[in-house]
Amino acid sequence: MKGRGAGKIPGYRQAPPELAKLRAADLETLVTVTVHTFEVVEGQEWIFPVDEDRFEMFYALDGRVISDWDPPVMEIDRDEKTYSDFPWLGEHAPFLRKPAVDALGPILLNHGQLLPVRGPDVWLFNATTVLDALDLERSRIVYFDDGSILAIERHVFDESRIGTAEVFKLPMRASSVYVTDHFVKRVRHAGLRGVSFKALWNSADP
Repeated sequence: MKGRGAGKIPGYRQAPPELAKLRAADLETLVTVTVHTFEVVEGQEWIFPVDEDRFEMFYALDGRVISDWDPPVMEIDRDEKTYSDFPWLGEHAPFLRKPAVDALGPILLNHGQLLPVRGPDVWLFNATTVLDALDLERSRIVYFDDGSILAIERHVFDESRIGTAEVFKLPMRASSVYVTDHFVKRVRHAGLRGVSFKALWNSADP
C-alpha cells in the first residue's frame, strides 16, 4: 500500500539545494588538498636588498621566530615591470604590499611573522609554521653528500601532517613557502594583483 511519505527512510534529510548544485570540481576540493608554491609572473616587479650581503639573511630563514629583526633597506625594480602586490624575491621569502597585508594579515599571522623593511611600504613574511610533511620515500629528491636536501624535483606530502595549516615551510634550509588551495582562494577572493601559484601536489594524486 502506498501512501504519503511511503518509502522514506526514518531520520533521513534531503540534501539542501545549495549542496546539490555543487559541481564535481567543487566536491573534489571538499575532500582533497592541493599544495602550491608562489610562482614568479612574467614581467613581475622584483624586490631586492640594496646591500647585496643581505641576500643571505633571506636564505637563512628556517622557520624560527625572529625577535631581533634588523630591517634591511629594500628596493623595488619597477622598470618595465607589472605592478604586483607580491614583489618577487623568491618562493622562500614572500614580500607583500599593504593591500596584501590588509587582506591576508590575520591568516598569515597565524602561521608566521610580517616583518617591515626600510624603503618601500612592504613586509616580509617569515613563515614559522614548520611541518615535517614531505613523504621522503615517494618524493623525488636530490641530496647533498652530507644527506641534506639540495632540491625537490617531485613533491609528495603526507596530508595528515598538514592538517588545517594553510601556510608552512619544510624543516630544511631555504625551504619554499608552501600554501594550500584554501590560501590561494583567499588571495583570489581578495582580488590581489601580480601573484601566481604553482600547484605541486594534490592529495588525490596516485
